[in-house]
Amino acid sequence: MAVSTAYGGCVDTFGIGAKATSMGGAFSAYADDPFAVYYNPAGLTQIKRPTLAFGAHIIEPDLEVKGFHIKGTQDPRFLDEQGNPKNFKVDDEFPTLVVPHLGFAMPLTDRISMGIAAYAPWGLEVEWPGNPDKNPGVHSSYHSYYKRLAVTPTIAYKLNDQLSLGFGISIGQSKAGGKKIPYYFSSDVTQNQASAIVNAVLDPTTGQPRDPDTDPAVIANARALGRALEMHGQEMELEISDDLNYSFNLGVMYRATETITLGLTYRSETSTDFDGDLKRNGVKIAKATMKYNHPQQVQAGIRYAPHDRFSIEFDLVWTEWSINKNQREDIFPIDGSPSFPLEYERNWDNTRQIRFGAEYVLSEMITLRGGYFYDPSPIPDDTLDLMWPDGDKKTYSIGAGFNFGSFTLDTVLQLTAVEQDRIVGGESNNFNKSYKDVIAGNDPIVSAKAGGHLLGAGVTLSYRF
Repeated sequence: MAVSTAYGGCVDTFGIGAKATSMGGAFSAYADDPFAVYYNPAGLTQIKRPTLAFGAHIIEPDLEVKGFHIKGTQDPRFLDEQGNPKNFKVDDEFPTLVVPHLGFAMPLTDRISMGIAAYAPWGLEVEWPGNPDKNPGVHSSYHSYYKRLAVTPTIAYKLNDQLSLGFGISIGQSKAGGKKIPYYFSSDVTQNQASAIVNAVLDPTTGQPRDPDTDPAVIANARALGRALEMHGQEMELEISDDLNYSFNLGVMYRATETITLGLTYRSETSTDFDGDLKRNGVKIAKATMKYNHPQQVQAGIRYAPHDRFSIEFDLVWTEWSINKNQREDIFPIDGSPSFPLEYERNWDNTRQIRFGAEYVLSEMITLRGGYFYDPSPIPDDTLDLMWPDGDKKTYSIGAGFNFGSFTLDTVLQLTAVEQDRIVGGESNNFNKSYKDVIAGNDPIVSAKAGGHLLGAGVTLSYRF
């Protein structure tokens, strides 16, 4: 059984198991430990003895947003003494992530092997300061998370000495949520105007139209302004989950020659149906639902081992992020008022990760490893926001394995660097609309520059019975 996840950047894993992580995740044509259930289920046929593995992975993010300013607003909080847009610098408050993992696999016959895994193929958690005076980004988002945990029983079959197949079914639970302080009015004047419009159309006691013959469009506008008045400047928190969902992993491993092995892994899309609560200042005010699927992936790799002491592997990972064009949360107030949606454009792009890994057996006791992967961001400039901050990333890793007979200790150190500062200068519709006054109808333009790095370390202890 395996348990592992890592959040930060976007939502793909930074690694499962220290061995694979130290090789940059270029592991689909190697996959010879219990974490093959994720990297390539067919690799389980290489395990000759029952093997138990456990450990932890730690990630420490260090990110910042610089030059954060908003044009097109008269709100004095966003202006300097001369009336020009004020520049803000915001440092992250991401938690240090300590992620355990454990795994088990064993042969059943000379051709059939099994493994079972509990791990997190997707995970993100983002946290920024919650003080709006120091971080105007709270009006976009200042805490968000999105993750899936899955239990994956897996079976693998060795057709012959060259070809193996593997298949696993992932039974998962997904959780998502976030906090923000919505912004709808730039001054008391426009807030009072909105209140006057709402009171003229809706009875404040019943929430129903004063005149049943009122134009439905006028009623809808009044209700929308009423919701804006209720949420403006308040801490809104969303907590939703999908308690049961399914996907599958399929793997093929082919030893083409004595020195070349090919691996191919397919991880299917996961259909989700989230539901949970919307809270205002900690008090539940509505039920919420969301449908936001986890994407399918294809990972293909080639491993070259010219002799038994050295090997190198190259993998390509394709992810279909484009399945989610919009993020829509449907809100059902518990006071009986009409439901309404909260919508965010996403329009993410599909990505292709490039992964490299190398291994050198220094002695019977020590094995050295290194890895690299390039992870392009799927998020275009026009939908970037603080709920899903991301940039093109390069991850470098080194590690070592120590063999003590039946015990093996694998280690990894990891550095993830944002390739270059992510810059937006008004392109992001999601950012801009977070500062729009719904009465004044202004056209805010948000500009910012973000960058940083993540440090990671991990260890896995394996025992072969």
